[in-house]
Amino acid sequence: MGANADVLVIGAGMAGVTAARELAREGFGVIVVEGGDRVGGRLRTIRDFGPHPVEAGAEFIHGDGAATWSEVRAAGLSTRPCPLVRDTMLSLGGSARWLPIALLHPGSWHAATILRSIASFSPPDVSAREFLDRRRDRGRARLLSEMTLTAHLPGSIDEIGMSGLVSDGVHRLETGLNHRVVEGYDRLPGSVGGDLDICFGFVVETVCWEPDGVTLRSTDGTELSARTAICTLPVGVLESGSVRFDPGLPDGKTSALRDLQMGPVLKILLRFSERFWPRRLAILACGAGPVALYWPVAYGTDTDNPTLIAYATGPRAAALAEAGEDEAAATAVADLGRLFPKVDVRHSLVAHRQVDWGADPLACGGYSFVRVGGVGARERLAAADTGALLWAGSATESSPIAETVEAAYLSGLRAAREVRAMLGA
Repeated sequence: MGANADVLVIGAGMAGVTAARELAREGFGVIVVEGGDRVGGRLRTIRDFGPHPVEAGAEFIHGDGAATWSEVRAAGLSTRPCPLVRDTMLSLGGSARWLPIALLHPGSWHAATILRSIASFSPPDVSAREFLDRRRDRGRARLLSEMTLTAHLPGSIDEIGMSGLVSDGVHRLETGLNHRVVEGYDRLPGSVGGDLDICFGFVVETVCWEPDGVTLRSTDGTELSARTAICTLPVGVLESGSVRFDPGLPDGKTSALRDLQMGPVLKILLRFSERFWPRRLAILACGAGPVALYWPVAYGTDTDNPTLIAYATGPRAAALAEAGEDEAAATAVADLGRLFPKVDVRHSLVAHRQVDWGADPLACGGYSFVRVGGVGARERLAAADTGALLWAGSATESSPIAETVEAAYLSGLRAAREVRAMLGA
Protein backbone atom coordinates (compact mmCIF):
# COMPACT_ATOMS: atom_id res chain seq x y z
CA MET A 1 0.00 0.00 0.00
CA GLY A 2 1.12 3.59 -0.49
CA ALA A 3 2.57 5.65 2.30
CA ASN A 4 0.09 7.44 4.58
CA ALA A 5 2.76 9.82 5.87
CA ASP A 6 6.44 10.62 5.87
CA VAL A 7 6.79 9.54 9.50
CA LEU A 8 4.81 7.34 11.87
CA VAL A 9 5.46 7.79 15.59
CA ILE A 10 4.49 4.95 17.93
CA GLY A 11 3.42 6.40 21.26
CA ALA A 12 2.19 9.84 22.37
CA GLY A 13 4.38 10.11 25.46
CA MET A 14 6.93 12.88 25.90
CA ALA A 15 9.40 11.32 23.46
CA GLY A 16 6.80 10.71 20.77
CA VAL A 17 5.14 14.12 20.78
CA THR A 18 8.52 15.88 20.93
CA ALA A 19 9.86 14.03 17.86
CA ALA A 20 6.57 14.47 15.99
CA ARG A 21 6.33 18.19 16.77
CA GLU A 22 9.90 18.83 15.59
CA LEU A 23 9.31 17.01 12.30
CA ALA A 24 5.88 18.53 11.67
CA ARG A 25 7.37 22.00 12.10
CA GLU A 26 9.74 21.23 9.24
CA GLY A 27 6.97 20.20 6.90
CA PHE A 28 7.10 16.40 7.20
CA GLY A 29 3.80 14.55 7.19
CA VAL A 30 3.60 12.96 10.65
CA ILE A 31 1.03 10.65 12.21
CA VAL A 32 1.27 9.64 15.88
CA VAL A 33 -0.40 6.38 16.91
CA GLU A 34 -1.31 5.92 20.55
CA GLY A 35 -2.85 2.86 22.17
CA GLY A 36 -4.55 4.88 24.91
CA ASP A 37 -6.93 7.82 24.85
CA ARG A 38 -4.61 10.61 25.99
CA VAL A 39 -1.24 12.27 25.47
CA GLY A 40 1.52 11.75 28.05
CA GLY A 41 2.22 8.02 28.42
CA ARG A 42 3.64 7.40 31.90
CA LEU A 43 3.25 11.12 32.57
CA ARG A 44 -0.32 11.27 33.87
CA THR A 45 -2.08 13.76 36.12
CA ILE A 46 -5.21 13.06 38.20
CA ARG A 47 -7.50 16.03 38.88
CA ASP A 48 -10.45 14.48 40.73
CA PHE A 49 -8.66 13.55 43.97
CA GLY A 50 -8.71 16.82 45.86
CA PRO A 51 -8.07 20.51 45.19
CA HIS A 52 -4.59 20.05 43.67
CA PRO A 53 -3.51 17.99 40.65
CA VAL A 54 -1.94 14.70 41.72
CA GLU A 55 0.76 13.03 39.64
CA ALA A 56 0.04 9.37 38.97
CA GLY A 57 3.26 8.99 36.99
CA ALA A 58 6.32 11.22 36.68
CA GLU A 59 6.33 13.71 39.53
CA PHE A 60 9.13 16.27 39.18
CA ILE A 61 11.29 18.37 36.91
CA HIS A 62 14.73 17.28 38.11
CA GLY A 63 17.09 20.20 38.63
CA ASP A 64 17.35 23.81 37.52
CA GLY A 65 19.19 22.86 34.34
CA ALA A 66 16.74 20.32 32.86
CA ALA A 67 16.39 20.57 29.08
CA THR A 68 12.59 20.69 29.39
CA TRP A 69 12.56 24.11 31.08
CA SER A 70 12.30 25.88 27.73
CA GLU A 71 9.13 23.90 26.96
CA VAL A 72 7.72 24.57 30.44
CA ARG A 73 8.15 28.30 29.91
CA ALA A 74 6.80 28.18 26.34
CA ALA A 75 3.67 26.45 27.66
CA GLY A 76 3.23 29.19 30.27
CA LEU A 77 3.32 26.69 33.13
CA SER A 78 4.15 27.65 36.71
CA THR A 79 6.21 25.52 39.10
CA ARG A 80 6.85 25.02 42.81
CA PRO A 81 10.30 24.09 44.13
CA CYS A 82 10.59 20.89 46.18
CA PRO A 83 14.02 20.74 47.86
CA LEU A 84 15.32 17.25 48.50
CA VAL A 85 17.45 17.91 51.58
CA ARG A 86 16.21 20.96 53.44
CA ASP A 87 12.65 19.76 54.08
CA THR A 88 13.19 15.99 54.15
CA MET A 89 12.30 13.57 56.91
CA LEU A 90 13.83 10.11 57.24
CA SER A 91 12.90 6.83 58.86
CA LEU A 92 15.38 3.99 59.30
CA GLY A 93 12.93 1.63 60.93
CA GLY A 94 11.40 3.84 63.62
CA SER A 95 9.37 7.04 63.59
CA ALA A 96 10.07 9.88 61.17
CA ARG A 97 12.86 12.33 62.02
CA TRP A 98 14.13 15.40 60.21
CA LEU A 99 17.04 14.39 58.00
CA PRO A 100 19.81 16.31 59.84
CA ILE A 101 18.72 14.80 63.16
CA ALA A 102 18.57 11.28 61.71
CA LEU A 103 22.04 11.66 60.21
CA LEU A 104 23.49 12.79 63.54
CA HIS A 105 22.80 9.34 64.99
CA PRO A 106 26.18 7.52 65.32
CA GLY A 107 24.69 4.44 63.68
CA SER A 108 24.22 6.45 60.46
CA TRP A 109 27.71 7.89 60.18
CA HIS A 110 29.25 5.07 58.17
CA ALA A 111 26.79 5.77 55.35
CA ALA A 112 27.93 9.40 55.01
CA THR A 113 30.22 8.52 52.09
CA ILE A 114 27.67 6.52 50.09
CA LEU A 115 27.13 9.12 47.35
CA ARG A 116 30.88 9.59 46.97
CA SER A 117 31.34 5.81 46.72
CA ILE A 118 28.67 5.59 44.01
CA ALA A 119 30.14 8.44 41.98
CA SER A 120 33.64 6.94 42.13
CA PHE A 121 32.58 3.37 41.32
CA SER A 122 34.53 1.75 38.48
CA PRO A 123 34.37 -1.65 36.70
CA PRO A 124 34.21 -4.57 36.96
CA ASP A 125 30.48 -4.39 37.44
CA VAL A 126 28.84 -5.85 40.55
CA SER A 127 25.33 -6.00 41.94
CA ALA A 128 24.14 -3.41 44.41
CA ARG A 129 24.23 -6.10 47.10
CA GLU A 130 27.89 -6.91 46.48
CA PHE A 131 28.72 -3.20 46.42
CA LEU A 132 27.02 -2.73 49.79
CA ASP A 133 28.64 -5.84 51.26
CA ARG A 134 32.06 -4.46 50.32
CA ARG A 135 31.27 -1.21 52.14
CA ARG A 136 30.49 -3.19 55.32
CA ASP A 137 27.72 -0.87 56.41
CA ARG A 138 25.76 -2.24 59.36
CA GLY A 139 22.43 -1.48 61.03
CA ARG A 140 21.14 2.03 60.35
CA ALA A 141 24.02 2.75 57.98
CA ARG A 142 23.15 -0.30 55.89
CA LEU A 143 19.49 0.75 55.69
CA LEU A 144 20.49 4.26 54.65
CA SER A 145 22.94 3.07 51.99
CA GLU A 146 20.49 0.51 50.63
CA MET A 147 17.75 3.13 50.46
CA THR A 148 20.06 5.41 48.48
CA LEU A 149 20.48 2.70 45.84
CA THR A 150 16.94 1.38 45.63
CA ALA A 151 14.45 4.15 46.52
CA HIS A 152 14.35 5.35 42.90
CA LEU A 153 15.03 2.08 41.06
CA PRO A 154 12.36 -0.60 40.58
CA GLY A 155 14.64 -3.56 41.26
CA SER A 156 16.16 -5.51 44.12
CA ILE A 157 19.74 -5.07 45.28
CA ASP A 158 20.54 -8.39 43.57
CA GLU A 159 19.19 -7.21 40.19
CA ILE A 160 20.58 -3.67 40.01
CA GLY A 161 24.01 -3.30 38.39
CA MET A 162 26.25 -0.62 39.84
CA SER A 163 27.85 0.35 36.53
CA GLY A 164 24.41 0.89 35.03
CA LEU A 165 23.25 2.88 38.05
CA VAL A 166 26.24 5.21 37.69
CA SER A 167 25.99 5.56 33.90
CA ASP A 168 22.25 6.28 34.24
CA GLY A 169 23.01 9.18 36.61
CA VAL A 170 20.61 7.82 39.25
CA HIS A 171 22.74 9.15 42.11
CA ARG A 172 22.06 12.69 40.84
CA LEU A 173 18.45 12.28 41.97
CA GLU A 174 19.70 12.50 45.56
CA THR A 175 20.94 16.07 45.07
CA GLY A 176 19.71 19.23 43.41
CA LEU A 177 16.34 20.99 43.47
CA ASN A 178 13.19 19.36 42.13
CA HIS A 179 10.15 21.27 40.86
CA ARG A 180 6.49 20.31 40.60
CA VAL A 181 4.30 21.72 37.80
CA VAL A 182 1.43 23.55 39.49
CA GLU A 183 -1.12 23.01 36.73
CA GLY A 184 -0.22 19.32 36.41
CA TYR A 185 2.75 17.70 34.66
CA ASP A 186 0.60 16.37 31.81
CA ARG A 187 0.18 19.95 30.60
CA LEU A 188 3.76 19.73 29.28
CA PRO A 189 3.32 16.93 26.69
CA GLY A 190 -0.17 18.31 26.08
CA SER A 191 1.37 21.62 25.03
CA VAL A 192 4.09 20.02 22.90
CA GLY A 193 1.64 17.71 21.12
CA GLY A 194 -1.30 20.08 20.92
CA ASP A 195 -1.35 20.49 17.13
CA LEU A 196 -0.38 16.95 16.10
CA ASP A 197 -2.36 14.37 14.15
CA ILE A 198 -2.81 11.62 16.77
CA CYS A 199 -4.67 8.34 16.21
CA PHE A 200 -5.88 7.32 19.68
CA GLY A 201 -6.86 3.73 20.37
CA PHE A 202 -4.36 2.41 17.81
CA VAL A 203 -2.82 -0.54 19.68
CA VAL A 204 0.14 -1.72 17.62
CA GLU A 205 0.26 -5.47 17.01
CA THR A 206 2.85 -5.75 14.22
CA VAL A 207 5.68 -3.51 13.02
CA CYS A 208 6.94 -4.41 9.54
CA TRP A 209 10.20 -2.60 8.87
CA GLU A 210 12.38 -2.41 5.78
CA PRO A 211 15.23 -0.14 4.64
CA ASP A 212 12.80 2.17 2.82
CA GLY A 213 9.60 2.07 4.83
CA VAL A 214 7.57 0.89 7.82
CA THR A 215 4.03 -0.49 8.07
CA LEU A 216 2.12 -0.68 11.35
CA ARG A 217 -0.80 -3.05 11.90
CA SER A 218 -3.12 -2.53 14.86
CA THR A 219 -4.96 -5.17 16.87
CA ASP A 220 -8.15 -4.36 14.93
CA GLY A 221 -6.41 -4.86 11.56
CA THR A 222 -5.90 -1.20 10.62
CA GLU A 223 -2.69 -0.55 8.68
CA LEU A 224 -0.65 2.61 8.29
CA SER A 225 2.54 3.01 6.26
CA ALA A 226 5.26 5.65 6.07
CA ARG A 227 8.74 6.24 4.72
CA THR A 228 10.08 5.95 8.26
CA ALA A 229 8.84 5.43 11.81
CA ILE A 230 9.94 6.11 15.39
CA CYS A 231 9.22 3.53 18.10
CA THR A 232 8.87 4.93 21.64
CA LEU A 233 7.29 1.86 23.26
CA PRO A 234 8.36 1.29 26.88
CA VAL A 235 10.84 -1.50 27.61
CA GLY A 236 8.14 -3.45 29.44
CA VAL A 237 5.93 -3.56 26.36
CA LEU A 238 8.86 -4.59 24.17
CA GLU A 239 9.80 -7.32 26.64
CA SER A 240 6.21 -8.59 26.87
CA GLY A 241 6.14 -9.74 23.24
CA SER A 242 2.74 -8.12 22.66
CA VAL A 243 4.19 -6.30 19.64
CA ARG A 244 5.66 -8.42 16.82
CA PHE A 245 8.49 -7.09 14.67
CA ASP A 246 8.85 -8.35 11.10
CA PRO A 247 11.64 -9.11 10.48
CA GLY A 248 12.67 -9.86 14.05
CA LEU A 249 14.85 -7.38 15.87
CA PRO A 250 18.64 -7.67 15.40
CA ASP A 251 21.00 -8.95 18.08
CA GLY A 252 21.83 -5.44 19.31
CA LYS A 253 18.19 -4.81 20.20
CA THR A 254 17.50 -8.22 21.72
CA SER A 255 20.64 -8.04 23.85
CA ALA A 256 19.66 -4.55 25.00
CA LEU A 257 16.27 -5.85 26.13
CA ARG A 258 17.98 -8.69 28.00
CA ASP A 259 20.22 -6.21 29.82
CA LEU A 260 17.40 -3.83 30.74
CA GLN A 261 14.67 -4.75 33.18
CA MET A 262 11.33 -2.99 33.52
CA GLY A 263 10.43 -2.93 37.18
CA PRO A 264 7.19 -2.36 39.09
CA VAL A 265 6.25 1.10 40.32
CA LEU A 266 3.12 1.74 42.37
CA LYS A 267 1.57 4.83 43.90
CA ILE A 268 -1.17 5.02 46.50
CA LEU A 269 -2.99 8.33 46.73
CA LEU A 270 -4.15 9.01 50.29
CA ARG A 271 -6.47 11.85 51.32
CA PHE A 272 -7.02 12.53 55.01
CA SER A 273 -9.47 14.64 56.99
CA GLU A 274 -6.61 16.72 58.34
CA ARG A 275 -2.86 17.12 57.91
CA PHE A 276 -0.85 15.27 60.57
CA TRP A 277 2.64 15.81 59.10
CA PRO A 278 4.71 19.01 59.42
CA ARG A 279 3.64 21.72 57.00
CA ARG A 280 7.16 22.17 55.66
CA LEU A 281 7.65 18.45 54.90
CA ALA A 282 8.59 18.00 51.21
CA ILE A 283 9.46 14.30 51.24
CA LEU A 284 9.63 11.43 53.72
CA ALA A 285 12.11 8.66 52.83
CA CYS A 286 11.88 5.23 54.44
CA GLY A 287 14.78 2.82 54.68
CA ALA A 288 12.44 0.10 55.93
CA GLY A 289 8.75 -0.66 55.61
CA PRO A 290 6.34 -1.21 52.71
CA VAL A 291 6.67 2.27 51.14
CA ALA A 292 9.85 3.95 49.89
CA LEU A 293 8.78 7.60 49.79
CA TYR A 294 5.86 9.81 50.80
CA TRP A 295 5.15 13.19 49.15
CA PRO A 296 2.63 15.79 50.41
CA VAL A 297 0.81 17.08 47.34
CA ALA A 298 0.32 20.58 48.78
CA TYR A 299 3.96 21.20 49.71
CA GLY A 300 4.92 24.79 48.89
CA THR A 301 1.32 26.06 48.79
CA ASP A 302 -0.68 28.21 51.20
CA THR A 303 -3.55 25.71 51.31
CA ASP A 304 -3.80 22.80 53.72
CA ASN A 305 -4.67 19.96 51.33
CA PRO A 306 -4.15 16.79 53.44
CA THR A 307 -3.14 14.48 50.60
CA LEU A 308 -0.10 12.22 50.48
CA ILE A 309 1.37 10.11 47.70
CA ALA A 310 2.85 6.81 48.87
CA TYR A 311 5.47 5.66 46.37
CA ALA A 312 6.94 2.16 46.11
CA THR A 313 9.28 0.52 43.61
CA GLY A 314 10.71 -2.93 42.99
CA PRO A 315 9.91 -5.64 45.56
CA ARG A 316 7.94 -3.21 47.71
CA ALA A 317 5.72 -2.25 44.77
CA ALA A 318 5.25 -5.91 43.80
CA ALA A 319 4.15 -6.81 47.34
CA LEU A 320 1.61 -3.97 47.49
CA ALA A 321 0.25 -4.84 44.04
CA GLU A 322 -0.23 -8.46 45.06
CA ALA A 323 -2.07 -7.41 48.22
CA GLY A 324 -4.76 -5.57 46.26
CA GLU A 325 -5.83 -1.93 46.41
CA ASP A 326 -7.72 -1.88 49.72
CA GLU A 327 -5.13 -3.94 51.57
CA ALA A 328 -2.28 -1.88 50.08
CA ALA A 329 -3.92 1.33 51.28
CA ALA A 330 -4.40 -0.16 54.74
CA THR A 331 -0.74 -1.19 54.77
CA ALA A 332 0.38 2.35 53.88
CA VAL A 333 -1.88 3.86 56.55
CA ALA A 334 -0.50 1.46 59.17
CA ASP A 335 3.01 2.41 58.06
CA LEU A 336 2.17 6.10 58.52
CA GLY A 337 0.98 5.22 62.02
CA ARG A 338 4.48 3.87 62.69
CA LEU A 339 6.08 7.00 61.27
CA PHE A 340 3.78 9.37 63.20
CA PRO A 341 2.93 7.37 66.34
CA LYS A 342 1.19 10.23 68.15
CA VAL A 343 -1.56 10.43 65.51
CA ASP A 344 -4.57 8.17 64.90
CA VAL A 345 -3.87 7.97 61.16
CA ARG A 346 -6.30 5.14 60.42
CA HIS A 347 -9.41 7.09 61.44
CA SER A 348 -8.21 10.16 59.53
CA LEU A 349 -8.27 8.47 56.09
CA VAL A 350 -10.99 9.85 53.80
CA ALA A 351 -10.19 8.29 50.40
CA HIS A 352 -7.54 6.28 48.61
CA ARG A 353 -6.68 5.31 45.05
CA GLN A 354 -3.99 3.05 43.61
CA VAL A 355 -1.94 3.53 40.43
CA ASP A 356 -0.11 0.34 39.45
CA TRP A 357 2.03 0.86 36.36
CA GLY A 358 2.91 -2.83 36.21
CA ALA A 359 -0.76 -3.63 35.57
CA ASP A 360 -1.03 -1.13 32.68
CA PRO A 361 -0.69 -3.08 29.39
CA LEU A 362 0.58 0.07 27.64
CA ALA A 363 3.44 0.39 30.16
CA CYS A 364 4.05 -3.05 31.73
CA GLY A 365 6.01 -1.43 34.53
CA GLY A 366 7.21 1.89 35.88
CA TYR A 367 10.59 2.26 34.22
CA SER A 368 13.72 0.30 33.46
CA PHE A 369 17.10 -0.16 35.10
CA VAL A 370 20.32 -1.77 33.88
CA ARG A 371 21.11 -5.29 35.04
CA VAL A 372 24.56 -6.37 36.22
CA GLY A 373 26.92 -6.37 33.22
CA GLY A 374 24.42 -4.52 31.02
CA VAL A 375 26.12 -1.15 30.52
CA GLY A 376 25.59 0.10 26.97
CA ALA A 377 22.11 -1.40 26.72
CA ARG A 378 20.41 1.98 26.33
CA GLU A 379 22.75 2.94 23.49
CA ARG A 380 22.04 -0.37 21.75
CA LEU A 381 18.31 0.16 22.13
CA ALA A 382 18.65 3.64 20.62
CA ALA A 383 20.85 2.53 17.69
CA ALA A 384 19.54 3.11 14.16
CA ASP A 385 20.03 -0.52 13.10
CA THR A 386 16.51 -1.45 11.95
CA GLY A 387 16.20 0.09 8.51
CA ALA A 388 13.61 2.86 8.38
CA LEU A 389 12.54 2.14 11.97
CA LEU A 390 14.16 4.47 14.50
CA TRP A 391 14.02 4.47 18.28
CA ALA A 392 13.28 6.93 21.09
CA GLY A 393 11.85 6.93 24.60
CA SER A 394 13.14 7.53 28.10
CA ALA A 395 14.85 4.12 28.14
CA THR A 396 17.08 5.05 25.18
CA GLU A 397 18.92 7.89 26.95
CA SER A 398 21.42 7.63 29.80
CA SER A 399 22.28 11.30 30.19
CA PRO A 400 21.75 13.32 32.25
CA ILE A 401 19.43 10.91 34.13
CA ALA A 402 17.90 7.87 32.43
CA GLU A 403 14.14 7.18 32.52
CA THR A 404 13.06 10.74 33.28
CA VAL A 405 10.82 13.14 31.37
CA GLU A 406 13.97 15.01 30.36
CA ALA A 407 15.50 11.81 28.95
CA ALA A 408 12.33 11.15 26.95
CA TYR A 409 12.36 14.72 25.63
CA LEU A 410 16.02 14.53 24.58
CA SER A 411 15.43 11.18 22.87
CA GLY A 412 12.62 12.71 20.85
CA LEU A 413 14.91 15.50 19.65
CA ARG A 414 17.57 12.93 18.71
CA ALA A 415 15.12 10.74 16.80
CA ALA A 416 13.86 13.78 14.89
CA ARG A 417 17.45 14.55 13.82
CA GLU A 418 17.85 10.94 12.65
CA VAL A 419 14.69 11.19 10.56
CA ARG A 420 15.96 14.38 8.93
CA ALA A 421 19.21 12.67 8.06
CA MET A 422 17.34 9.69 6.60
CA LEU A 423 14.71 11.56 4.61
CA GLY A 424 16.47 14.83 3.88
CA ALA A 425 15.13 18.32 4.46
